[in-house]
Amino acid sequence: MTQKKALTKLDYFALTFGMIIGIGWVTVLGFWLADAGPFGATLAFGIGFLFFIPVGLCYAEMAGIYPHVGGPIVYALREMGVKASFVTGWMLALTFFFVIIFEALSVGWLMETLWPSSMGPLLYSFIGSNIYLGHILFGIGINTLLCLTNLKGGSSSGIAQQALTGVLIIIVAVLIGAAFFQGSVENLTPVFVQSANGTIWPGVMAVFVSVPFYLTGFESIAQGISERSENVSAKTIANIIILSIAAAALFYVAVIISAAAVAPREELIGAELAAARAFEIGLGSATLMKIALIGGLLGLLSTWNASIFVFVRAILALGKNHMIWPGFTKTSKGGISIYAISFAVVFVAFGVLLGKNAIIPLVNSSSTAVGILFFIVCLSLVLSRIKNPNMSRPYRAPGGLVLPILGCLASLYIAILTVMDPYKPGEGIPLEWWLFGGWTLLGAVLWFVGANARKKENFGLEKMIEVIESED
Repeated sequence: MTQKKALTKLDYFALTFGMIIGIGWVTVLGFWLADAGPFGATLAFGIGFLFFIPVGLCYAEMAGIYPHVGGPIVYALREMGVKASFVTGWMLALTFFFVIIFEALSVGWLMETLWPSSMGPLLYSFIGSNIYLGHILFGIGINTLLCLTNLKGGSSSGIAQQALTGVLIIIVAVLIGAAFFQGSVENLTPVFVQSANGTIWPGVMAVFVSVPFYLTGFESIAQGISERSENVSAKTIANIIILSIAAAALFYVAVIISAAAVAPREELIGAELAAARAFEIGLGSATLMKIALIGGLLGLLSTWNASIFVFVRAILALGKNHMIWPGFTKTSKGGISIYAISFAVVFVAFGVLLGKNAIIPLVNSSSTAVGILFFIVCLSLVLSRIKNPNMSRPYRAPGGLVLPILGCLASLYIAILTVMDPYKPGEGIPLEWWLFGGWTLLGAVLWFVGANARKKENFGLEKMIEVIESED
């Protein structure tokens, strides 16, 4: 049944902006200030915004050409073939799967601040963080509950997404107000963190490698582009993408500067949860701080649930096209892949065991996947422009081939940087490499398992395009 095209400009902005900002800043704020300082972290997000402009415009043009659920998986399949489409889908799945683990680790950290007595006994330490029983129980328990809820089917509510976005904006507005009345310019020093040789760039780059993770989410607009109302043109979609990226970058900058202004740097980076300390000092009350963080916790749960929603559908789409093991197509009464949900329950549980110091490696690994994903999208547009120059394009990104080529270069740089930056000579293999390498190896195994089914059923390119586009 064809759905009514009813999504408005506000719906699309709330979707993209809300998906970008999430709630991750609550747990990583201290890392940003420690690595780069308030202005260094601001510079990192500014550079990230400039990198994402050509990528966002490439997305807008490709979404206009192929307005189908699946977005980049469809673009790659149409322009580059089955293998590129699989890589795209697998990187998309990685991004959201690591977000699920990120949220499962973050919820334990937030609960430790809100309800310290719930942590229970210390179990062990890993990569510098202490893992308590409460961390594991909250992370695994809530993830399992959300996965079982998703198993029943259903979809995310646009109204709920708008409400969540409003709550997060209000929370940060309170922090900005506290900074205005209680903050001090002196607390912003040092504005940049310098390395031993006096340069600011190592600190800026340490934050920049995570920026793709925190500015991605705008591509979710591709999942609903076929449902837009008549007054939302393809050009409007492009404007919304750029506006949402800019608004999200400004949001993060406001958080960074406001938090840094309300307390001396040493108090924030030395705190267990820098955002909580900033709220406590800025609001002058531990109780008000906890109320603000409870609002943030609600945002975390919503983003967590949405990530499970996207992840299981990405795995199901790959299974339906026999790009991976077709067994993932076994669904519940709600139409949800039973094995994809089981995968999320079991492997997220292992992720929770890594502890909160695995958050940054998870973010960096996701940024690598985002760089690869964006590179394929931009390259798809380059090939589309070359092979079909006269194709009807509801929206055409400016700059001819220059813009998508810039998008390719920016995305490739992000992918390479996020792979190489964590490596420190003499310190062994970074956790990022283990995480990304393990996911890549798993993907290779599932690809070859699917190859047998593709061969048996003669499941070629045309059949895959038919299956993907029939999902709208």
